[in-house]
Amino acid sequence: MLLSDFWGGYLLIHADPTGAIQVLRDPSGGLPCYIRREAERVILAGDIRDLVTPGDAAVDYRELARTLASGDARGRKTCLASAEELIAGECLVAKDGAVRTETWWSPFDHMAYSGGDLSELAEQLRETVADCVGTWASCYSSILLGASGGLDSSIVAAAAARRATRLTGLTLVGPGADGDERRYSRVLANGIGMDLRDAAYDLAHIDVERAVAPHLPWPVAPIFKQSIEAIHRRFEAELSLDAHFSGNGGDGIFCSVRSAVPLLDRFLAEGLRPPLAATIRDIGTVTGANDMAVLRHAWSRCRRNRGQHVPRFDAAGLHGGLVAELEEEGPTHPWLQSDSSVLPGKTVHATYLMRTHKSIELYPRAEAPPHVAPLHAQPIVELCLSIPTWMWIAEGRNRAVARKAFEGWLPPLVIDRTSKGGPGDFHLMIYREYREALHAMLRDGVLAGAGVFDRALLDEREDPSWRGTARRHRILALAAAESWARWWSGA
Repeated sequence: MLLSDFWGGYLLIHADPTGAIQVLRDPSGGLPCYIRREAERVILAGDIRDLVTPGDAAVDYRELARTLASGDARGRKTCLASAEELIAGECLVAKDGAVRTETWWSPFDHMAYSGGDLSELAEQLRETVADCVGTWASCYSSILLGASGGLDSSIVAAAAARRATRLTGLTLVGPGADGDERRYSRVLANGIGMDLRDAAYDLAHIDVERAVAPHLPWPVAPIFKQSIEAIHRRFEAELSLDAHFSGNGGDGIFCSVRSAVPLLDRFLAEGLRPPLAATIRDIGTVTGANDMAVLRHAWSRCRRNRGQHVPRFDAAGLHGGLVAELEEEGPTHPWLQSDSSVLPGKTVHATYLMRTHKSIELYPRAEAPPHVAPLHAQPIVELCLSIPTWMWIAEGRNRAVARKAFEGWLPPLVIDRTSKGGPGDFHLMIYREYREALHAMLRDGVLAGAGVFDRALLDEREDPSWRGTARRHRILALAAAESWARWWSGA
């Protein structure tokens, strides 16, 4: 059977003997698949622009508001009124004039724990990752890997380096201590013998009125991605690249959980037994909470929807009544609609996996080398889903199984790293540089006109300290959505 014997980034199109046409999107989500339903036909495309005309599209502002309010609320609908997405693992079946969607693969089918201690699970994970990432790496002649020196991208680098023809790491450098991760990426590159380049984020790359990643049917790309794209374009020519690799999705796939749900999972799975005490201590080490705080959080979580994941909504900058309606509707993605038999932590794990799929299609494939997120490979995902949440925080280490798996493959500085850098300070530089333009865009923009954006956010007093950081990031996200909506609608 296809799903049990093969994996990769693919779409299966099959005409069976009964006359049914089946279109399956592989569980990794490696290739996009968008759908437009018309009276006499159904059209499918890997590029949304083949279904919807840019500059003359009907934007679904309610769905756009859903995307801005909660990354967990998004389902099959896109933010373009006439298009939807075939979710990874789903099959579209057309027969006798009727079209239906069937689930052929679900994360909930792969959550059964088959046993094994931390060392055994780590060995299985190392072998699976090495095989899958190495196989992906062997498909390309020149790969550029986003190498931050973080755990996930470093695991990809170590596994890819063994089979890649040419692997080059790229570290992006931003302002401030958190933005410069070269200390870690250099140790990684020296440890595995990888060529390493670095490049700085640059405000000269930024045009806040230009849509970011408009090839995506949701406004999910941040403004600072314009600088990443400019840097990638330079290296594509310089290195004759035929693929971009990254560790995208690793946090979710390796179940980077920071809550008390592993305690609930272990109690529900094993009952009141002595190993629960170790899990309480592990959670405390990972989160910094004391034992009583862990127990209180577990009890509070259990009382709320039996501990299962509940999407959170952010109403900042959105009209409250609209957000209340969306919250009442709840999540629409099938991976967020589990039954009560699923352990609470595994509903979180499925949610993490769902979130990672929005970042796979980095650039349009007709215009740039493909982006491969090899940790999304089906065998890796299925193995990780089967590992209990309490094993992922064993010995008080976040993503413990992955760390254990690559001891000896990666330098200790990388294996033991708990800090996380990123472009946050550069994003705030964009706000400071273009504040007036950002505010003007939103105050007179299409989101405000559609009743999505609440201008009151712009009228709040500026707080340049860390207390105002969330507001500034929110305005940047809303501005990115504004430029996206203008690009598609032609406004």
